[in-house]
Amino acid sequence: MPVTAARYKVRRDRILFVDVEMTCWEGLPPAGEVSEIIEFGLAEVDVADLFLTRSGSILVRPVRSRLSDYCINLTGIDQDALRSRGRPLSEACNVLRKVWGTANKAWFSWGSDRQAVDEDCAMAGILSPFSSSFHDIGFHFGLMIGAGEAVGLTRAMLMLGLERNGRVHSGENDAVAAAQAWIALARRVRTNLMANAPPKP
Repeated sequence: MPVTAARYKVRRDRILFVDVEMTCWEGLPPAGEVSEIIEFGLAEVDVADLFLTRSGSILVRPVRSRLSDYCINLTGIDQDALRSRGRPLSEACNVLRKVWGTANKAWFSWGSDRQAVDEDCAMAGILSPFSSSFHDIGFHFGLMIGAGEAVGLTRAMLMLGLERNGRVHSGENDAVAAAQAWIALARRVRTNLMANAPPKP
């Protein structure tokens, strides 16, 4: 029986923030094409000290769709970039496991990126490289502030007093932004807990 990522023990000292960019169109996709992953953006955070340890991007060559002009303008990824730096999905997943340790780290995204990963891996007949410990922090942020609708990452960062830098819809930039939002939330929680903690006996 194959070993899946879910069977690994999840670390508590490092967590990953992941943003996937996908082929997309201004309207409906052309006949026979489906949206698929073209980039994994990643940012790793040290949980104890709350700082960003590294970030990066892995480009993926699509096999069931082509880049539209709309997608190129949105993501900044063009065919030349995919041709020179893009990897097959299976190879990209191997890099995620070996270089980023995705099988034994909790991973977070601002949205339902896990669904895209699961669907693309299933279509390719490969295992997801990520652990089963997935967290949609965008959803949880909306719950925490009592919002009755989804809260976008840019709006959330403004609410947290953070500045959004870099290109929006760049996988790496979006992963870093999500990490920064989580760090800001974690710092506030820790500060409030320390301030309100009962005195030691």
